Amino acid sequence: MVSLLVAAALTSAFMAAPGAVPSAGAQSQAVTITLGYAGGTNVDPYYNHVIAAAEKALPGIRVKQVVYATYDDQLNKMPSEVAAGTIPDIIVWDNSAPVGQYAREGAIRSLNKLVAADHIDLSGDPAALVRAWTIGGKLYGIPLYLQDSAFVYNLGVLRAAGITTLPRSVQQVGTDALAVHAKTGKAGLTILDNLFHLTQYVLAFGGGWNFGKSIDSAANAAGLQFLVNLFKDKAAVLPNQVGASWDGVAVANNQAAMSDGGPWYIGFMASTAPKVAYALTPIPTNTGTQFVVTYGGAYTITAHSPDPAADMKLIKYLTDAAAERYVATDTSFGFVPAMSRYINLYRQMTPKYKDITNAVLASGRTLDYPPSTIQFGTALVTGFENIVLRHSGTVPALLRTLQATYGTK
Repeated sequence: MVSLLVAAALTSAFMAAPGAVPSAGAQSQAVTITLGYAGGTNVDPYYNHVIAAAEKALPGIRVKQVVYATYDDQLNKMPSEVAAGTIPDIIVWDNSAPVGQYAREGAIRSLNKLVAADHIDLSGDPAALVRAWTIGGKLYGIPLYLQDSAFVYNLGVLRAAGITTLPRSVQQVGTDALAVHAKTGKAGLTILDNLFHLTQYVLAFGGGWNFGKSIDSAANAAGLQFLVNLFKDKAAVLPNQVGASWDGVAVANNQAAMSDGGPWYIGFMASTAPKVAYALTPIPTNTGTQFVVTYGGAYTITAHSPDPAADMKLIKYLTDAAAERYVATDTSFGFVPAMSRYINLYRQMTPKYKDITNAVLASGRTLDYPPSTIQFGTALVTGFENIVLRHSGTVPALLRTLQATYGTK
């Protein structure tokens, strides 16, 4: 869950003009660049490898890694780091996060001038991915990997409940979750309580935030109520309720049968729970169709950085063809390369990804968060937790309040 970002702190912290390109200085002088990303057993070896190669190829550039324990930990810490001026020079994150709000408030830099200066060509990346990192006509991220949501099934826990066929609708997900809890005592479903994961169920019921225009809709209410009912029946849990730091740990430890997730599970499961049988598919909906959210991860340069020109030289190396091919072939990393020519190679190297086809990705849904994304996400999660953990409030009342506070016309 992303922490609330106080507007006054933002105003004082974001005084650096976005898009300004200070001189990189003499490249013969040593430059230390801080690079922040969410770590893990499947992620750390990848970054250790590419950073070592970059330092060898780029004399005078040294990289100081800032490793966050989890992606949620990273998103939680970034607002206070921005306000304090301690955020790393380069951040790796995906645009399921409130990237648009950080861009509007000047916390990350426009990269157009730097891209032109370094002759960086993004034509090999999916156009939708580049557009997703273009806000107000300005580019804010150089894509590293393609990303999508998906649904994850622990096949062993499902079989223990007598379930041998994967659900074809989100309603069947609910039925199976109840059966798992009744027959095994384990959670049928686990969900990480943040904006991104709650949004998957809103979308599964045909809803969406529509940039704040449709927060209080019947479809959104149905998606959240679906989860609330499963919590009420003890068929759903938050990961921390079973001692897990995130949903993947609960699935890997055979504590939950199902979760919304994505290809990041592939590397995590391979390195953490190689003997656990699981499946990864598009997300089932209330109409029996399937969907994913298509988005992606990128390198961004923060307004805090003293040498964005040097940052871009590093980013150019970390996203070139060789680096993208390494994303495809380092199957423990668990992400899909941004360059289109390597996506099929990744699928060949990673059979678990076979159901996430190019057609599914091309028709992927968008997140369309309200403009005050951080504040909206905090209020949504707090309200949801009040309902499922403290039995305080209702879904309709929560959505009405959110619409009145964060809605747009």
